[in-house]
Parts: sequence; structure tokens; C-alpha cells
Amino acid sequence: MNMMTTLNLRAMVTSENGEAKTTSYAVAEAFGKLHKNVIRDIEKLRCSDKFKALNFELCFENNKLQNGKPRKFYQMTKDGWMFLVMGFNGEKADAVKEQFIDAFNWMASQLTQVFQSKWARYNHIVGYRENRKQQVSCSARDMNVWKHEKHPLDDEIAQSERELQPSLPFASGV
Repeated sequence: MNMMTTLNLRAMVTSENGEAKTTSYAVAEAFGKLHKNVIRDIEKLRCSDKFKALNFELCFENNKLQNGKPRKFYQMTKDGWMFLVMGFNGEKADAVKEQFIDAFNWMASQLTQVFQSKWARYNHIVGYRENRKQQVSCSARDMNVWKHEKHPLDDEIAQSERELQPSLPFASGV
């Protein structure tokens, strides 16, 4: 497998609600199988109902080729994909499995980076908010103290200004 195949498989693994997933279409394309046969393989899997419910989601899309008749496909998790393709064999299948695993791991890494970035932003905002809250709280305490200091200071300033104001003696009757 070359690097181009790796990139194509990365495009086949998407993020759905923060989880790496792929579809039955992607499996059919990557393994060179007919989509209807991949659907058949999924529906014939002998796994528990719980596992199937957690890892295979039956979906429908409009089929433009058949007058909008819904066409079914499956969206699957990495675990569902692995369970399905374990039965696929041959040299080509083994190479595709390896590349798909790389693609799932790459998507998981991307999701982790996004999460870590959001977590870092959250921590930054929380820290900034707490710091500003402290500053404002100190300012509020300072404003409260100021309320009690302001009037006596204003009175003292006014008194000083009156005392510093030159007074001119007025001569009466001149």
C-alpha cells in the first residue's frame, strides 16, 4: 500500500459525535467488494445483539438511481469494523486492514488533539475568569473603603483650598 491509499482510507474514517467511524460503503470500496455483499456480511455476523447495537448503526440514504427509494448502509465503529473484516483474508485484505487500522488511529489522534485543545482553552478561560474575579473583588473592596474615605478627604481638600485662597482686604467706602 502506498501513501495515497493511506490518505484515501483516512477520508473513509470520519468523526461522528467524537468517535471514529466508517461505513459499509467504505469497506466495500477499500476491499473491492460489492456493497450488497458487505451488507450481507454485516447482517450475518454472529455477535451479541448488544455488540451489534453498539458497533453497527443501520442508516438509510436517498437513492437517486431508484427514484429516491431509501438505500441502506451501516455506519460502524472501529470495533465493529474489526469484527467484520476479521473474516476477510488474503494478502490484499491484510494490507487494507492494516491501513484501515492506521486510519482509525489517525482519526482518534485528531479527536484527541481537538479535545486537548478545547480542554486547554477551557482551563485558560477558567483561570482568566478567576483572576479577573479576584481583581474586581479587590476593586470592590477598595471602592467600599473609598466610599468612607472620599468625603473626609473632599472636606479636607476644600478646607485647605479655602485656607490657601488669598483674601484681599476690602476697604470700606473707598
